[in-house]
Amino acid sequence: MDHSEDGVSREQAAILEVLSLLSKKWQPVVLLTLMEDGPLGFNELLKALPNISGNVLSKTLDELCEVNLVERRIVSESPLRVEYDLTTAGADMETIFEAAVTWSMSHLEPSTPTILFADGDRRVTDMYRQWLNDRYRTVGAHNVDELESLVDAGADVVLVDEGVPGVDPTDLTSIVGDSCRTIVFVDDRPGVDLYRVDADDIRRKPIMQSTATEAIESQLRRLDEDAVERERAALTAKRSILESCFSPDHLEADERYLELCERIDALEESH
Repeated sequence: MDHSEDGVSREQAAILEVLSLLSKKWQPVVLLTLMEDGPLGFNELLKALPNISGNVLSKTLDELCEVNLVERRIVSESPLRVEYDLTTAGADMETIFEAAVTWSMSHLEPSTPTILFADGDRRVTDMYRQWLNDRYRTVGAHNVDELESLVDAGADVVLVDEGVPGVDPTDLTSIVGDSCRTIVFVDDRPGVDLYRVDADDIRRKPIMQSTATEAIESQLRRLDEDAVERERAALTAKRSILESCFSPDHLEADERYLELCERIDALEESH
């Protein structure tokens, strides 16, 4: 669409051109699907998008190929097999979608809690989001910059893998602040100092769907508790994970564990 005669500046015309590219129902859906799972064949796309007809998908792919956002590649001549994948221009549109997520978190009132998953592996965040998209509004971050940006836009609960690039699980509050609830995922044999992990809850991997849901719901129920109760609950969660990792004899000989228990007792008495 040509906006040169609409009385707008060159920059505004460029914005309108981008919006025009994404204005149809299925074009952004196909782009997002290829960003997550591409390259895909035609039938694979149909399976991934069960609500689209074959004719509409074919037309949508033709339109996206025409504007150089998607390319059609012949994988096999006999039998003929083709795949669709993003072009460089199409892949670069991921930054536009990420900016849209940040804007919506800041300015659109969500009807459901916003849950942010942070993991260095995009496949893992995609899995978590697929698990929980029907219950929450979910977003994914894959390094410290993305985490800071999305937290600033607003999140109710943040789940962070201990191995996210640039993220120190012992100083998480300095990155995400204290307005959202935090859960740190650690290895089955933890490689970080569990006593120093800075989070409302700690969970050992592997994480199952039921585990993630239970951990999130637990934090959502406690969003309104005061600072003392929040600290007590976080320390209790830390004691629980320590007791699941180490024997009683080991813990009873550890001064840090004994100090942790004393702190929990003091908070329970004062509250």
